[in-house]
Amino acid sequence: MDNLITIVCLLGIICALVTILLNINLVIKVVMNKSRRKADMHLFYYRFTLDIFFGASLLSYIIFILLSIEAQKFIAQSRPLIVYLALPWSNFAACRSIIALSISAERVIAAYFPITYRSYRNLVPNWTVLAVGIAFGVSEEFVLFNLCSYDMIIPPSCRVFGCAVNKCFYYFWTIHKASIFSTIVILSIMLSMKLFIWNNLKHKGKNNRISKANRLALLDTVTVLVFDFLPSFCGSMWPTAEIFSFDFVGPYNAVGKVTGCAIEAIAVSTLLMFRKGKNSEPKSSSNRRVAKNTKSSGQVLTFQTVK
Repeated sequence: MDNLITIVCLLGIICALVTILLNINLVIKVVMNKSRRKADMHLFYYRFTLDIFFGASLLSYIIFILLSIEAQKFIAQSRPLIVYLALPWSNFAACRSIIALSISAERVIAAYFPITYRSYRNLVPNWTVLAVGIAFGVSEEFVLFNLCSYDMIIPPSCRVFGCAVNKCFYYFWTIHKASIFSTIVILSIMLSMKLFIWNNLKHKGKNNRISKANRLALLDTVTVLVFDFLPSFCGSMWPTAEIFSFDFVGPYNAVGKVTGCAIEAIAVSTLLMFRKGKNSEPKSSSNRRVAKNTKSSGQVLTFQTVK
């Protein structure tokens, strides 16, 4: 059992490091570079920054779980750290889910109602979405210690956050995340229908390129469905199904989330940075053709004048 938990934790540590390093690179080379920033991707830029803190807080939490296996007597005196180290990454994950939901909603509105989107998008500043996400994340502490009256009683065999909290908060934690993730999946299905079905029928034979913002939104759907929704669904089946017990598998919910973040960070880095040169080539060729046509037109005009 400890070997399985150790393997899960090691996977989480690797994915957390990948998430931190790649998102720091994205923040430095894309977010802080005005020439690369785009107006329709500001919410994604918030997410890049959040993923750095999410990965760092989750890394410390997973390392503590590994220490609880190797140095049980030492960690036994610091058992409340299971909760105190888990709450930060849970807060960042909750804030991230609100931003992901806002991105999906924004992309759907932009796809189905483009005129309305262009007319009213600036009326909702991007920082309000971040503020709502932060408030939603911080509300977990209020729910845990006030509404659910948590008294920090941790079972002796418990090593992870899922079994350390009471049932009241655990049900709140799984239900609200499952609701948000389900909504994101539904919105992304609507976006996919618009981009792949409607556009192909309406513009058959034309080369319709999907914008980077839409591609990233669809990528969010895959990672949310596989690495967020499924672990939360499996967690909701515990303690009925012993196979999903945290004491047996370890922090699979947290590791699933950070694995999705790592995969997403790799895909986003490839899309925004490594393909930059390829995407700029057609534009350069087009500029050369325009310059050539302009030069040719100038020669014709000069010939006509001399004549």
